Amino acid sequence: MSEELLHSVTALFVKNINQSEKTMATAAAIASLDTFIQHWKAKSGKYSGTYLITPEALVRNNMDDEQGRGGYYQERACTSESQVMMVRGYLRAYQATKESRYLTAARSFADSLIKYFFFGVIPSTAPWRSHWIVNAGAAFNSKEKGRESEQIAYGEAYECWPSWRKLRPNEFATAGDSLHWFITTFDLFALLEAGEMRAKWLNARNAMFREFRLITDPKKSIPYKGAMPFEYTNKGANLAVNSSPIFRGPYYAGYQDPLPWHYLQDYTAAANTLQFLIDAQAAYAKSTGITGPFAPVYHYDDSFIGKAVKNSFTWEGPDPNTFWGGFQYRPFAATADFWYHCVYSKTSNAAVADASKVCTTFLGWLDAWLTAHPKDAYVPTSFKEKQPPTAPSATNGDKDPHMIALALKGAVLCKRCGANPQVVGRVIPRLYTMLISHQATKGEMAGAFMHDANTHIFKGFWAGEIMETLGTYAIG
Repeated sequence: MSEELLHSVTALFVKNINQSEKTMATAAAIASLDTFIQHWKAKSGKYSGTYLITPEALVRNNMDDEQGRGGYYQERACTSESQVMMVRGYLRAYQATKESRYLTAARSFADSLIKYFFFGVIPSTAPWRSHWIVNAGAAFNSKEKGRESEQIAYGEAYECWPSWRKLRPNEFATAGDSLHWFITTFDLFALLEAGEMRAKWLNARNAMFREFRLITDPKKSIPYKGAMPFEYTNKGANLAVNSSPIFRGPYYAGYQDPLPWHYLQDYTAAANTLQFLIDAQAAYAKSTGITGPFAPVYHYDDSFIGKAVKNSFTWEGPDPNTFWGGFQYRPFAATADFWYHCVYSKTSNAAVADASKVCTTFLGWLDAWLTAHPKDAYVPTSFKEKQPPTAPSATNGDKDPHMIALALKGAVLCKRCGANPQVVGRVIPRLYTMLISHQATKGEMAGAFMHDANTHIFKGFWAGEIMETLGTYAIG
């Protein structure tokens, strides 16, 4: 054997060993997170104290008694975000490890998604309804004027505007980002299941396309047709319920995911979505002088417009946390996923080129930021108008490990697509080390990813997002 060949064989052998060690270490991190999740399960019928999940497989948005969005929803809420993210996380863990217990858990969380959020009816040939929030705790009283004696039971979908209240008959509101997550999660289920179970989830995915296509209704004359609006709902004026649901509200950069358009092979709609993100990056650069992140909101209609100016990018929106870093890393990871699916399926068109542009621009900013901040333990988590993005300090800021996970997921998917090897070679190891450093290794919070293991500050959607990222990383 020549010296050159021997060197090549040795290098490949070492690479395989390193990959095996990486996979084992990541599988251990997933297992530890799973143990944590299962440990913090409420006792049947006793929905008090600290817990993350319930025996019926509902996932609390906040593990502690923090009320969501500054009191907008009650402390024992389960959102469609936390529920579907947990499903996705366990599915990806199963795909990466082939350990059947993860698929069993994913099925359980998915069954609860259908039972409680889809009102017990899986999407099919009939129109479906899905709501964004469910009570995952003990019954509590409505705060609606004149209806304060009404109780919202465990497992009941309810509404928070204009106050905590029971839903009107047939009322629903599906968050725009959840619509993407449902479709892509049902697709992942179909990929990993077989037989009747595969058909069940594939049919559910396809059934949702019927409503999804309403975004591109030819009767509508709107910019970026294909981008996801804020919500899909049948809410009307003065708490009335309309006969036909509609998409309404502004485009949030953080709500965008072009992958469903790839399933539908509608690359015009995908390109429109991606053009929105490209323009959002330009608007952010105009505001801050920094290229890569996204201006968070664009109002194309008058609903929820508030102080914003129509047909312009802004930091004003119905979800006031427009500066939240999750609204940056989510579209980066989602666009990278679209890019990867297109590369894997050998699809080449203008939308794919736009996805590459969005991702490499964001990845380039992330690489530069990480290089300039070699000792930071978090990625930037705050993206305010006319200010550079900021990461939390030792004493202040949003110490949110799931944003690290989203950035890592996006970088791993960019690597699969052939992104600059030097860039991903710097970004991926740094983010992985950063993420793993936040996993508690002892005490009652062992397995959770958090900034302070002496607290119970942990969110259900963190668990799902982080588990999915670890699975994606382990797959390579």
